[in-house]
Amino acid sequence: MRNSHRLSGMLAAAAMTASLLPATAFAVTNGGLTGDVDRNGTVDLLDVVSLQKYLLGMPAPVSVETADINHDNSLDIFDLALLKRLVVQQTSQPQPSEPMPTNTEYMKTIKDQFTQNVPGEIRTKQSDRDYGTLQRISYFSTIARKEKQANVLLPPGYDASQQYPVLYVNHGIFGTCDSMVDDGMGIIAMAGNLAAAGEAVPMIIVFTSMYTSENTDQCLGFTPEETAKYDAFREDITECLIPYINEHYPTKTGRENTAISGFSMGGRETLYIGITKPEYFGYIGAACPAPGVVPAADNLMQHPGNMQPSEFKVSGDAQPIELFIAGGTNDGVVGNFPQQYHDLLTQNGQEHLWLEVNGGGHDGSTVVPMYYNFLRTVFKG
Repeated sequence: MRNSHRLSGMLAAAAMTASLLPATAFAVTNGGLTGDVDRNGTVDLLDVVSLQKYLLGMPAPVSVETADINHDNSLDIFDLALLKRLVVQQTSQPQPSEPMPTNTEYMKTIKDQFTQNVPGEIRTKQSDRDYGTLQRISYFSTIARKEKQANVLLPPGYDASQQYPVLYVNHGIFGTCDSMVDDGMGIIAMAGNLAAAGEAVPMIIVFTSMYTSENTDQCLGFTPEETAKYDAFREDITECLIPYINEHYPTKTGRENTAISGFSMGGRETLYIGITKPEYFGYIGAACPAPGVVPAADNLMQHPGNMQPSEFKVSGDAQPIELFIAGGTNDGVVGNFPQQYHDLLTQNGQEHLWLEVNGGGHDGSTVVPMYYNFLRTVFKG
C-alpha cells in the first residue's frame, strides 16, 4: 500500500513534466507500437495497468521495448505518465458518428413538444422509485494544473456492461458541482421519473465544477479576469473531464451521445463551448444564459466577449442536433440576455429552439421547464 501511495505522488509530478512533451513522442517503432506494453496490438487501459503493476514490483506482461515510451532505455514513472497521457488523448478524440438527421429535421420534429408546463409528479421524487446513484469524483485538470471535482449520477438500474450517453450539467457563477444536484432544480427527480415513464433515454449525468483556475477554487468577483476562468472550462471539459468520464464509465462516445447544458453562467459557457466545439456536443441546452459570449454590458461589468456577434453560430458540418435556449420573462438577474442570444442566432441563420417562460425568473421556475424539455429530447435525434 505504501508503494502504491508513493507511486501516485510520483505520478502526479511526472504528469506535469509529461504534459510539456510533444505528442510526437508516441510512434510505431521497429519493435512494435510504442505504448503497447502487453503487445496485444492496441494501446489501452490494460497497458496502463500492466506498466503500473511492473513499477510496483508485481508480475505483469511488459515488453521493455514498447513500454519505454520516452526512449531513455529505462522503465520508470515518466513512462507511466506518458502512457496515461496517450490513452487520454485517444479517448478524448471525437469518434466518427453514424449518419443522422440534420439539425433542421430533428428540431422541427420536436418543436411542438416543448412546453413551460411541467407536471408536478414529474418533478417530485417517489418513495418507491430508483433515481440512480450519485458519486463524487476527482480528476486531474491539466488546464488548472490540479485536481478538480464533479458529481456523476449513474442512471436507475445502472449496468456496467451497458453503455450510456452522457449529459454534462454546468452551474451558475460562484457555484460548485453540488449546485445543480438539488437546489430546487429537480434534475435528478425529472431524469428518474422520465426514464421510468419511457420518456427519456437512460443516461449518465455529470454535474461539473466549471471554475478553472490554478490559484483558487472559488470565483473572486464579477471581473473579466474571473469570468475568463469560467471560459477556460472549454478546454478543461474537452481535454480532461470528458476523457476521464470515458475512461472510468461505460459511455457511448461521439457527439450524438454527448450533451452539454447549464444555468446562468453555466448557460453562457454551454453556448460558448457548444458553439465553438460542435465536434464534441450534439445537444446543447442553456437556461437563463448570462451575458458574455459576445460583447455586452450589464449592471455588474463590461463583458469583452469570446466572439463577435456575426460569429455567434456553429460553423462547418457538425451542426447541433438540438440547440435550445430557455429564458424567463421575469428574470431580474440576466434580464433579456437569453432573448438576445435567441435573436442573434436567428439573425445569423442558426437553427435552434427557443422557449420563453412566462413569469419565469432566474431560478427553478425557468430551469425546470428547460430541463424537462431537454431531458425528454436528448439522444433521440
